[in-house]
Amino acid sequence: MFTTSRYASADTRKLAKKMAKENSEQYISRGKRTIAGLAQLARREGEENIHMIEEEDDKPALLVTISVKETGEWKWTGEEHIDKKRDESDENQVHD
Repeated sequence: MFTTSRYASADTRKLAKKMAKENSEQYISRGKRTIAGLAQLARREGEENIHMIEEEDDKPALLVTISVKETGEWKWTGEEHIDKKRDESDENQVHD
């Protein structure tokens, strides 16, 4: 399951949707959901992880992973910086 931090820019939401599709996972609009609320949703959907894209200066900057147990418990389990070159190349592609 992929999502974004709250109040994410259009570029960040677009990247989250693209990454979800590439990984054959679903994208969930964050809205006003808390992490606990996302974890409950993930549990109901049978998901073990939530991948959330966080921003810096209105640009995608960090991909964090949250593990969700069957009991509904969750914990932060990792983070990695998003490759800025990948993000820029997505913006420069011509879409039909």
